[in-house]
Amino acid sequence: MTSQLTFPECPPTPGLARDEEAVVLADIMRASVQVAVWDRPSPLDEAQVARACAHRLAIKSWVDTALLTPTLRRLLPAEEDASLREDVSLLADMTACLFGVTGVGLRVTALDKPMCPRFHVDRIPVRLLCTYGGPGSEWLPAASVPEGLLTPGASQEGRYQAQAVERLTSGQVALFKGDAWGETPGGGVVHRSPPVAAGEKRLLITLDI
Repeated sequence: MTSQLTFPECPPTPGLARDEEAVVLADIMRASVQVAVWDRPSPLDEAQVARACAHRLAIKSWVDTALLTPTLRRLLPAEEDASLREDVSLLADMTACLFGVTGVGLRVTALDKPMCPRFHVDRIPVRLLCTYGGPGSEWLPAASVPEGLLTPGASQEGRYQAQAVERLTSGQVALFKGDAWGETPGGGVVHRSPPVAAGEKRLLITLDI
């Protein structure tokens, strides 16, 4: 059983809505919110994360939410993955209900190196992210994104303030707006995969609409 965590009080971050209640995810609908974060401990323990990473778990699939249970049974058939199946089902169902969609793009990935080490913006309406083990995704509040940071091919080192980088923690569920959000595209969250130390593992899921 996972232990209950207490998340520290932090100064408000512009564009961020954060709470220990899942209902905070609905705040992503507000124009002033770029990132909504549900604070919770990881539902997977270290052994479950280590097993997924040892098996190099990698899933990429479009999931019809009407067929959620059988689809996840097919994609994650091992009984040892029951907790992961249950949580992915919960998050996929929540995402579909919140945005009124009938399907989500699911990715489950065990990582031992950054997947997207450069800061970038997703060309989609919105993405849900949850890291079950290892360091979480990093992002920059809009006011901390310097001009030219996302120029293709240009070095990003030294172009942003390190102290401005926000990082998700294990178990937290976040919604990041993408560049295709709403009727005013171009305001997607600037984010990246975190650095991963030698021997360190991450188990990440994303859900896209």
